[in-house]
Amino acid sequence: MQTLYVVYLDRHHLGDELFLKSMAQHFAEGASGEPACLLVHGSGEKVERTLESKGYFPERTDGVLDLDTEEQRRLVERAVRETNQEIVATLTDEVVSTVGIQGVDRNLLGLDEDGQITATNVGWMAALLKQRVVPVVSALVEQEDAGTREVWGADVVVALAQALSSSFDPVACGFTTSDQPGLRDATGMKDEVGADVLDTADEIPEPDALRRIHRAGVPLLITNVQGLLGGEEPQGTRLQGAD
Repeated sequence: MQTLYVVYLDRHHLGDELFLKSMAQHFAEGASGEPACLLVHGSGEKVERTLESKGYFPERTDGVLDLDTEEQRRLVERAVRETNQEIVATLTDEVVSTVGIQGVDRNLLGLDEDGQITATNVGWMAALLKQRVVPVVSALVEQEDAGTREVWGADVVVALAQALSSSFDPVACGFTTSDQPGLRDATGMKDEVGADVLDTADEIPEPDALRRIHRAGVPLLITNVQGLLGGEEPQGTRLQGAD
């Protein structure tokens, strides 16, 4: 089956407009729809600035802001939706075929009885991917009696990878902050490393997110934009089997 790269856009990269523009340009320069990619994001610096402007300074637990009021929840939801629109607009400006998808659209994302993120009704998304479209999915779910809220993007990556595995061979992808297409040590670029690298690699902005994805058993590639989109096929460093 065709490989699908489920890309986790961490907060560091979401807050970098130059990075987003560079990513869009790399998509535009490559063959349309190659490699097949799905982008997942949550709230970035935009939502933190929005909350701070209102006098709120919440902490994060598992990548998600701890919110105390309905007003905070609405501000986060609005900021996540706007972030989705901005990513899509950046890709569209470079004439990349893309579609913005909020996690609540068509009941795409939900919570099971144990509170775990699930993805259902993904056939229409698989059809978009096979039409060489780049979906951009926000980490928003509808919670019974609590309205729409943000969940951890890492859990969304896992849910979508599992749900789309009947149509693709999903590989999760995390970006480094370096100009190298992967991780390297004194001996050079590494094709594969153990999960313990997530404890020490400074160029990985959200190691906890990648650790969550890895422990769920989803194959994981650590690279940068050039490594993912700049060659005939994606290059990077793979994490060895899940814990």
